[in-house]
Amino acid sequence: MDAQALLQQFAGAQVGGAPILGGSTGGSNGELLKALEASNYQTDVSTLTGGGALGVQSLDAAMKTTVQENEHFTLFNRLMSTNATNIVDEYVRQSSVGGFLGGSTNSQMGVVRSAQGEYSREVGLVKFLMTLRQVGYVLNIGKNIVEATAVEERNGALQLLTDTNYLLYHGNADASPTQFDGIFAQIDKELAAGRMPDENVIDLQGAKLDSIEAISRINASVSGYGSWGRSTDIFLPNSVQTDLNTGLDPSFRWAPEGGNTPMLGGHVSKIRLQNGTMQTNMDTFIHDEANPMVHPFEVFNAAIASSLATLNPVSVTVSAATSDASSQFTSTRAGNYYWAVAAIDATGKGMSQVVKSSQTAVAAGKKAVLTITRSSAATESGYAIYRSRQDGTNNTTDFRLVKVIAISGATTTFTDLNRDIPGTVSVPLLNMAANADAIGWRQFQAMTKIPLPFGVGGVPVHSWFQFLFGYLRITKPKHQGYIKNILPSGAKWRPFTAE
Repeated sequence: MDAQALLQQFAGAQVGGAPILGGSTGGSNGELLKALEASNYQTDVSTLTGGGALGVQSLDAAMKTTVQENEHFTLFNRLMSTNATNIVDEYVRQSSVGGFLGGSTNSQMGVVRSAQGEYSREVGLVKFLMTLRQVGYVLNIGKNIVEATAVEERNGALQLLTDTNYLLYHGNADASPTQFDGIFAQIDKELAAGRMPDENVIDLQGAKLDSIEAISRINASVSGYGSWGRSTDIFLPNSVQTDLNTGLDPSFRWAPEGGNTPMLGGHVSKIRLQNGTMQTNMDTFIHDEANPMVHPFEVFNAAIASSLATLNPVSVTVSAATSDASSQFTSTRAGNYYWAVAAIDATGKGMSQVVKSSQTAVAAGKKAVLTITRSSAATESGYAIYRSRQDGTNNTTDFRLVKVIAISGATTTFTDLNRDIPGTVSVPLLNMAANADAIGWRQFQAMTKIPLPFGVGGVPVHSWFQFLFGYLRITKPKHQGYIKNILPSGAKWRPFTAE
């Protein structure tokens, strides 16, 4: 029996009345094929892939990896981690000590006025990150370059931490219910509810970040009356860090005692602010040109997107006939654009292929209103919206992410005012002081491995689940902020022709 037949048998097997692999032969089951196909007696070692590539074929006993390591999970490693005691994690947020300024003054025999702190009951929902890993029996006992089971256990942990670190920034529970809300989604919700100053978010409108102005403005808002915090850390991709290194005024660069004199071009490790220093943290999981999630999902995940074809929106139409005073389609940014929309699977399987609009002319001061007609399956939970360059093409590879939104019925509308510019970067400024306890990772239990029975379905494989359960909890939203629409000077894809 070949590996594909074994896979079919394994996929149909059940334990306790439940299918081991959900009855599917796609997705992660491709990894099972790799594990099963330890070798088909190839003599050309350059053709070996999957498990077969781990066999010893030469005297070189090392495996060279170019994959993410623990050090790359910058934000996850920095966050204070605490234990959640339930998957519905409740806590109380205090926003005021009560009373008003000057309200405790009184005459000698006057009636003492009462006051009480202001509290709100908050609820956080633990989300579940899971992966199924398999290693073929023969591969595991062979004289391989590495011990296959140990490698796959490590790979499973890295996959879970990769998704966690990414979702800490970009998670959107409204558009994808299996995700927890990340930093940007939580801040946006607080702004929409009027519980955070608008000054906590600064819009650079396509400029590079190489000065102190936007950073200082957010820190001033965060540390102002009613917030009482400070910005201790900024997280940014390498492209934005490079602009800081080459452009930030040396007077705002911090250097340790005895260190080199701060100068243009040197690495900016900390930034001087009026109430202390702010540490810079490079994190490759933040959206910029190098991150695959700013491109249409199918560009890097064609097979998955194709398997979700039933989620493809029926149509995407655009109207740009109406003016809007808040439009950022200026005279230099007016022009012809295309939009594309991918549907998001509600169970976390990924996104569909994009459905593209026709070319639409957007005049200065106008807004573009997208109308998205739900798929025939009607099971999507949200949409990823992409836009082309100004006067660009509608090639799938020439779109960049604008925004992720939740579905709102049979038709969903989205208004593009050019206030979320494709191809740009958002970077968060956070208060990560330990005594503030303003933001942290809440974990339901330690990362867990659960072995499955060996040889289920007659297939000679070792199988196991790996789990990580938790969510991002922001207890003091007013202590957080972000800078949006940063366009790094080195960006190759640029949204506007004259900039």
